[in-house]
Amino acid sequence: MDPTKTPSPWAVREQVDRLRASPQFAGSERLLAFLHFIVEETLEGGGATLKEAVIGNAVYGREPPYDPRIDSTVRVEARRLRRKLEDHYAGPGRTDPVVITLPTGGYVPLFALNAAPPAEADAPTPLAEGPTYTPGFGAAVAVMPLRALSRTPEDDSFADGLTDELIYALGRAQGLRVTSRAVAFQAHDQGWTVPALARELGVDAVLQGTVRRQDGMLRVTVEVSNPKGFVIWSDRFDAPDHEHLSLQERIAATVLSRVRLDTSAMRASRISPGPVALEAHARIYRARQLLDQQTPAALYEAQEIFQRVAEGAADYARGHSGVADCQCDLFRLGLVGHAEARATAEAAVRRALEIDPQSVEALAARATVAAWLDRDTTAAEADFTRALRLGDHARAARLYGVFLTIFDRQEEAEHLFREARAIEPFSAQQDIAEATSLYQARRHARLIAAGAQAGGSAEVLVCRALAHVFGGEPEGARGLLDAIERVATKHPDLTYARAEIEAWLGEPERGWRLLATTDTVPATAFARATLAAALNDEARGLAALNRAIDRRELSTVWLRTDSRFDAWRDRPGFQAVMDRLRPPNPPRKPANGKRRPAHSIPTRARP
Repeated sequence: MDPTKTPSPWAVREQVDRLRASPQFAGSERLLAFLHFIVEETLEGGGATLKEAVIGNAVYGREPPYDPRIDSTVRVEARRLRRKLEDHYAGPGRTDPVVITLPTGGYVPLFALNAAPPAEADAPTPLAEGPTYTPGFGAAVAVMPLRALSRTPEDDSFADGLTDELIYALGRAQGLRVTSRAVAFQAHDQGWTVPALARELGVDAVLQGTVRRQDGMLRVTVEVSNPKGFVIWSDRFDAPDHEHLSLQERIAATVLSRVRLDTSAMRASRISPGPVALEAHARIYRARQLLDQQTPAALYEAQEIFQRVAEGAADYARGHSGVADCQCDLFRLGLVGHAEARATAEAAVRRALEIDPQSVEALAARATVAAWLDRDTTAAEADFTRALRLGDHARAARLYGVFLTIFDRQEEAEHLFREARAIEPFSAQQDIAEATSLYQARRHARLIAAGAQAGGSAEVLVCRALAHVFGGEPEGARGLLDAIERVATKHPDLTYARAEIEAWLGEPERGWRLLATTDTVPATAFARATLAAALNDEARGLAALNRAIDRRELSTVWLRTDSRFDAWRDRPGFQAVMDRLRPPNPPRKPANGKRRPAHSIPTRARP
C-alpha cells in the first residue's frame, strides 16, 4: 500500500463493489451495509460524525435508539469488518488497485492505492452479469418507511411525511411502478429483509432512508438497494430544520429527477431493467451527482464513470449522453479545448441517439453541443424544445434558459429556470444558471437580495461579487473575496477572480502583477480580458478577447451583456471584436412576445 497516494472517490466505490463479490464477504449483507455507510460518510466529508451511536442507529436500526453503554454490536461488527478486510487483501484482493482499511479504535476508513497492482487491474469492472433489459412493464420500486434516528415525535412525523412524498412523486414517473403505502408499511412492520421484499413484492429495487437532526440541521439520507440487498446508490440532503415542511417536497422532487428513467421503452412501460441496467443506472446516478457539483475534480470523476458505463453497457444510452454533457461542461469551464470537446461530445451524443432516438438526456446533450460548441442557435433551440416535449428534464430546462439569456429573452429564461427548479430543487447547476442569468441580465439587485441562497459555488460567488460591484455595494463584494479565493483558483475561467474584484474595488496591485505573468498562470484568455477590463488596460484586454474568440471560448457569448466591458463598448476596437462575434443565425423570435435584438443591449457606464 502506498500511503502517499489517494485514490479518487470513484475508485474507492469501485473497490467496495469488488468487496461485495469477495468470498470473504459472502453472506455478510449487514457487514457490507456497515462498510458502505462508513465509506460514503467519509467520502462525503462526514467522517467526524462516525460515532458508535450514529452507526448503530443508521445501520442496525435499534429501537429504542442504540446505546453503546449496553449494546456492543457496532464494536463487535467493526472487529469482524477489520478481519474480513485483512483476509480479503491477504488473498483474492492482494492485487486490487485500492486498499480500504479500518484502523483499530475508530470507525473512519482509510483509502490508499495499492503499491504495484498489475496492469490489468485498471480494466473496467464489469457492470453486472445478465441482460441489460428484460420484457416487462417498467421498473418496480418499494419505498420503505424512512426511519427517524432520534425517535422524537417531530422527526417521526417528518420521516412519515417524507415517505408519503417519495411514494407520491415516484408513482407519477413514467416507467416506474411503486408499491402502495399500506404494503410498504406492512412489510416494514413484519421486519422483511430487502431480498425477501424483492422476492415477495416482485420489485427491482428497494428505497430506504434515515432522518437525523444535528446542530439545527435536518440530514436526510436516501439509499436504493438491488434485489440482493446491496446498496447501489445513496444520496444525502441537508437543510435547516425550520424548513421541514417544504423540505419533504424538495427532496422527493430531487430524488425523482435523479432516478428518472431516460430509456424511451422503459418510459412507455414496455421493458423492465435487467441486472446491467440497474447497475448502470446506479453509476449514472452517482455521475450525475458529481456533474451537479460543477467543479473540475468532480467533472473529471463524472467523466470517468460515464465512460466506463458507455464501455460496459454498450446498449445503454445514458453513459454516452453523460460523456457529451461532461465534455460540454469541461469546455465551459475552460478545462478542455474546443476541438477536443466537440469531437468527443458529438461522437458520444450520436451514439446515444443511435441507441435511443427519444432519449431526453441525449437530445438535451445534442442541444448543448449545438449551443456551446457549434454556436448553431437554430439547432440548439430545436433540440431543447424537442427534449422538453418528451419529458421533464432539469438540465435541459436550465441550459435552455441560459441560452435564451444570451439573446435577451429573459422572461422566457426565467420561466424555464422556475421549471428546472421545480423539477430538481437541490442543484448547484441551477444555482449557477440563475446567478449567471441574473448578472448578465443586469438584475444586480435581485442577485444581491438572494444572498447566500443563490449558492456557494465558485461561479455563483463571482457573479454575486460582480453584482455588488456594479450594483453599488462594494462592501458586499469585499466580504466575498476570501470565499472566492478558496474555491475559484482551479477554474481556468475564474483564476484571476479575486484580483479582478479587488481591482474593481480600487485595489489594483495584485491585478497588475498577475496581468504581467503572461502564460505562467493557467487561465483562459477571457479571464485575462476581464482582469484587463478591471484595470482599464484596453490594449491587453482586446488582445485577450481576440484570442478568446480564436479559441472559441464559451464565455465570449456574454460580451454583449457583461457589465465589465461597458467602458469600452462604444470604442472602435471593441466594436471590431463584437463584429467577429455576431452569430449568423440568432434564434427565432417568440410568436407572442417581443424581444430587443441581441446586439442592442443597452450599455452602462463603468462604476
